[in-house]
Amino acid sequence: VLDLAPAAVVSLAGDRLPGRVRRAYERYAHGPGAFKVDLAVQGGVPWVNEASRRAGTVHVGGSLEEIVLAERDINRGRMPERPFVILAQQYLADRGRSAGDVHPIWAYAHVPAGYDGDATDALIGQIERFAPGVRERIVGQAVRPTGAFTTYNANFVGGDVITGANTPRQMTFRPRVTLEPYSTGIPGVFICSAATPPGAGAHGMGGYNAAQAVLREHRGGSRD
Repeated sequence: VLDLAPAAVVSLAGDRLPGRVRRAYERYAHGPGAFKVDLAVQGGVPWVNEASRRAGTVHVGGSLEEIVLAERDINRGRMPERPFVILAQQYLADRGRSAGDVHPIWAYAHVPAGYDGDATDALIGQIERFAPGVRERIVGQAVRPTGAFTTYNANFVGGDVITGANTPRQMTFRPRVTLEPYSTGIPGVFICSAATPPGAGAHGMGGYNAAQAVLREHRGGSRD
């Protein structure tokens, strides 16, 4: 059971894959990249919104119109001035992560696939809009651009940490059009990553569904 992106399955299985499956895996579309910054913040992030100070995860995007424009730019290969940012404050649930009043924060911005620029200022600037003064509180930082994500895990193609573009087709059929999306076409070999239904975000469900597919094959059954 392979927890891999489709391209990695092709690299591993090669000509053992049926032609139609291999072609589908090679056509599989990856989504935008992620640019991550780990921060050490004195006193935590000074959010204007009081509820954000208590939240383990904060989605930073501004208005709906701003988010739409930023995501549109990214999908067209342009780095937005105000990217969509996801920020995590897990120390709120585990104070052992902090060193006195210095707290660990990580955040990542949506950026174009394979973006090779430095999005640090844009990312922190977006946080600063909703937490004025946060820059002055940063006492340490480490950056992970899209290329570093791919180096860390080859399944994160172009920095795509959710393993696939959420296009209408791939939200309905992934990683290929079939009633058995977990089957690679090779007996006994299955795929279970976020490239399979229900996709990224529903953690563990790809593996659970793939396990059901394994059991069906073992018992001689099929959905087809």
